[in-house]
Amino acid sequence: MKNTGMVRNLDSLGRIVIPTEIRMTRNIEIGDPLEFFITDDYTIVMRKYKSTECAFCRRLDTVTYYHEQFICAECLDELKKGNATAIHTPAPVRREPELSGRKRGKTSDMLDRLKQAFQDNPGASQKDLATMLGISQARISQLKKELKL
Repeated sequence: MKNTGMVRNLDSLGRIVIPTEIRMTRNIEIGDPLEFFITDDYTIVMRKYKSTECAFCRRLDTVTYYHEQFICAECLDELKKGNATAIHTPAPVRREPELSGRKRGKTSDMLDRLKQAFQDNPGASQKDLATMLGISQARISQLKKELKL
């Protein structure tokens, strides 16, 4: 095993945060299931969970591991014969023209919306603002820090 030198504390609910660097190098996305193992010397090992069901039909019998995916014999035969058909063709992506030459992110849009909400509702609480904008109170707090309020 490789020592990363990163240390994380367990919170009061028994959770730890996996550092971004490790998530990125191991291709772990938010919401991915993780598996835990305990070795003979009581080391806890964690890895991204890979189901052993067919990637196409979700059957569990006669699966073969091929190119980092499990595929059942029937689906594999269909792929070999070329009988696979597209079920869903994605629509082309339409891009809106940029107004100022720079791409605006979600944060800058949300900052504009928060400024407007402050102007329209000067006495609103953080909870009220969160409800109006459809975001969490914690996000309102983060945005207020960026606005230096």
